[in-house]
Amino acid sequence: MLIHKYVQRQSMNEAKKSVKESKATSVVAWGVILFGIVAGIAFILSYGQVETRNDNLDIIQIWSKEMITVGLFIIFNGLLFGYLLLKISSILNHLENNKN
Repeated sequence: MLIHKYVQRQSMNEAKKSVKESKATSVVAWGVILFGIVAGIAFILSYGQVETRNDNLDIIQIWSKEMITVGLFIIFNGLLFGYLLLKISSILNHLENNKN
């Protein structure tokens, strides 16, 4: 009987120390959000300017609307997917709290 209570108490302590799924999902979600923002900004800075010729046939660099739009959609995609993962994390946290 005494051993059974000790094992129960030890397993409860291990459960409290272990990483919860909701916390892990939350960390992954914030990682996805940050990665999306960094990747979008890097895309805009890398491919945003294109070379073209003006009326005097001089080569000039201008910002491409299409490439900036693609970069903004990369950022938006990271924010959206990260937000959905945060919502899943919230649901998991609610279920974990109700289980105990």
